[in-house]
Amino acid sequence: MRVVVDAEGRTPPSARVLDDQAPTLIAVAEDADTRLDADLLRLPRRDGGLDLEVLLRELAARDVVSVFLEGGPTLAGAFVRQGLVDRVVAYLAPALLGSGRAALGAAGVGTIADLHRLRFDEVSLIGPDVRLVARPVNQSGREK
Repeated sequence: MRVVVDAEGRTPPSARVLDDQAPTLIAVAEDADTRLDADLLRLPRRDGGLDLEVLLRELAARDVVSVFLEGGPTLAGAFVRQGLVDRVVAYLAPALLGSGRAALGAAGVGTIADLHRLRFDEVSLIGPDVRLVARPVNQSGREK
């Protein structure tokens, strides 16, 4: 199942994600004014976006037990900020691009004391790249 998190319901009707190649759910805010002809899930707002915990509960009710987050920095930051990430998989290439887009948006970190600590489970070479798999560690030092 593909899930589009689009608080305002601005996904264009011609978007490729609505091509009927897989079941697709569009998560929008309860008060979003949208005329999308799609399977809509209306959610409460939280922190300027959607309440992602409610989204995950709704997905679980639809027998979705695992979610692969493939969004931009805003969505990734919201999942981290709301404490909903249980594993991070990152790839590091031996290349420098200079300035570019951030991978993670606002994640609720105001000071170094607020950072989200991770524990590495795996570090492996994938061709010339490095694959990192890590899990969040809560404030008391225990895994989530």
